[in-house]
Amino acid sequence: MGFDLRKTALFAESWNVAWRSAAPGTILTDKGSPFTIIENPLRYWAADPFVVEKDGKTWIFAELYDYIRCRGILGVCELVPGRKCRWEPIIVEPFHLSYPCILEHGGKTYLMPESGEDRSLLLYEAVEFPRKWKRVKTLREGVSFADTTPISDDGLALTHQVADARHPQLLLIDLTGTRPDVPAENQDVLRSRPAGKPFRMDGRLIRPIQHSWDFDQNYGKSLIFSAVTTEGTLCREEPITEIAPDDLTYSRPIFLDGMHTYNASAHFEVIDIKTRRFNLLNLLFRFLSKFRRA
Repeated sequence: MGFDLRKTALFAESWNVAWRSAAPGTILTDKGSPFTIIENPLRYWAADPFVVEKDGKTWIFAELYDYIRCRGILGVCELVPGRKCRWEPIIVEPFHLSYPCILEHGGKTYLMPESGEDRSLLLYEAVEFPRKWKRVKTLREGVSFADTTPISDDGLALTHQVADARHPQLLLIDLTGTRPDVPAENQDVLRSRPAGKPFRMDGRLIRPIQHSWDFDQNYGKSLIFSAVTTEGTLCREEPITEIAPDDLTYSRPIFLDGMHTYNASAHFEVIDIKTRRFNLLNLLFRFLSKFRRA
């Protein structure tokens, strides 16, 4: 094999969001229709996309990894086919944020991100959708949850607890607080971490799952899709298929190193693509961050 400069320290892990016009679950049967890759701005890369159609417009929410802050913030872009999608920051905290899971309840729109670095599970409400949000509730304190995702209409959710990086576990939690948190039946943690909101297809509830490589933060190998059934605090899954990034088609060539999120609205599918990118801003602040920690 030849030398690949992208695998050297000059090129850091980066992610891009991609979209296509398609119904939920089309990714399971159509690999040939291309996903359009959204270009990253100089300051950020984008991952963990959620897509929302609301009031006649379509919006993609995502983690924007900020090279200057050296942590994730949350951002949004309006999706208009044929027009360039431009990321805008919407929620910035003094700790890392990612996975902006969008929820609708009681006529209001909420956002529940991953905020495990703060050892909390937070809930934000849209004040002026989609750009202005306020923090309204702390759902959990003293926990490090990752990618918390509702799987039923009564508040039941799956989350990846990372209290111990070598021994994480998948928990079934009740966001309303009326039932205790319990370990999920599926405990293959390398093949169970949530990767997006479940969707219904052919009468079944399908859950996107992140297939990770190992416990050393080398994550995002591919996506697994499983049929899910819940009964009380039990959650059973039947794997359907696994999709790797090179199984799909894209609007332009891109270095493929993994993927770990799938979401859909009525008319659009979104994914993220793990790649590697040379960026002087990234290189500079990676260097400076070493002195901050010293």
